[in-house]
Order: sequence, then structure tokens, then C-alpha cells
Amino acid sequence: MIRIVIVDEKETEQKLVQKTLAFHSDFEVVGYGKDGFDALTLASKLKPDIMIMDTCLSYTSGIELIPLVKSKSSHTAFLILTSLTEEAQLSKIINLGITAYLLKETDMDTLPLAIRTLHKGGHFFSPKVHDKVFHTLLDMIKTNKASDKSSLLMATTWPQGLGKTRSQKMVNVKFTATELRLISLVVQGYSSEEIADRLCLSGGTVRNYLSAMLQKTGQRNRTQLAIFAVNNGLLSQSRN
Repeated sequence: MIRIVIVDEKETEQKLVQKTLAFHSDFEVVGYGKDGFDALTLASKLKPDIMIMDTCLSYTSGIELIPLVKSKSSHTAFLILTSLTEEAQLSKIINLGITAYLLKETDMDTLPLAIRTLHKGGHFFSPKVHDKVFHTLLDMIKTNKASDKSSLLMATTWPQGLGKTRSQKMVNVKFTATELRLISLVVQGYSSEEIADRLCLSGGTVRNYLSAMLQKTGQRNRTQLAIFAVNNGLLSQSRN
């Protein structure tokens, strides 16, 4: 049984979440709160497995409150359920090690999956913020601002299919100038078609390059290849 506390200043939102979870026998909602005081009290008293929390709470920010709640119940995991998508906020939640972020506009049918994924130690982000999270992480890693825990997000299984990364250290792997230019565009988020246009190559040639680089580095997909490039300083080489 997954024990859950819901913290949202709007009672209508609390009821919507409770109604969604009521159809699942592996969930037990053990408490409700509307502000930071409630969150701290419930965490201390109930020690829930998961706290579903909005970022906008009376008198305080839910994000700023998380370390305090953690001090009361260290094993509690957090699922942020909010309407906000600002990248500054995403940076904060990533550095706090939060691995589940669901938008209220998302179909509530995805909430049970998000909870179960989080409870198993996985990560779940609404599709609308998924790309923002990825690029925020890359920016943080490039500037060495990401915490160790948040960096691990890049090396574990994401529900949207990023997959587990292989070794991120480069051992006797050499790249051509074209490969380095291509991998830089991958990190910047360009599609294969856009990369082909920028490098004056055919789409098939770009796909062949990507396939060769995945095999060369032992990675499984473009995202893992981008992480590999950042971790091994290939972006600076592409500018040389």
C-alpha cells in the first residue's frame, strides 16, 4: 500500500486528486493539507511514502518547503502537481532531487502511473515539460551547477523512454570533425532534418552518422549520446 498525503491550498484540487486515486486499491490517502504548516505537521506525524504537493501554497513556496519536509520524513518522495512550467522553477526542483513533476492540465489518468513510477524509484515528468527538464539538466551540467543527485536523472530510466545510459566515460573513442559538429547540434536539440540542412548533408547520411556514433560510444539513443557528449567535453572540441 502506497501511503499518500495531498497538499494543495484549493480544496477542489484536493478532492480531484482524491477522487482519481480512490479507484486504485494500492493507494491510501492518509492526510490532506493546504499550506506549509500542514505539510510539515503531516510529514512529521504520518511519514507518508509520497507527498503530492502544489508549488503555490499559502505563506510559502512548496519548492522551498521540501527540504524542511524532508527533515521531518526523510523517506518521503515528492510529486509536484502544479500549473507552473517556468524553467527557473524546474532548475530548483531538479537540484532538490525531485523526480516527478505533473501539470494539472494533464489528464489525471496519468497520476496513478506517476505515483507508482515514483514509488519504484523512477522519474515521471509531464510531456509538456519533459524537453524543458532535459535541456535544463544539460545546461546545469555544462555549467557544473547540477547536484550529484540531479545529474543521476540523466543516467536512469525515464517513463518517456530515455532508457538507461551506458558508461559515460570516453575510452579511446575518436570523432571526426563532422561527427563533432553533428553531436553539438544533437545536444542543442536539433532534429535529424534540421541537422542535415545545417551541415548540407542528406537525412540518410545524418542517420548513418548517428547510428555509427551510438555504436562507437555504446549509447542507445540521441539523448544518451547528448549526455555522453556533455560529460566528455565534446562540445568544446567541436568549436576547435
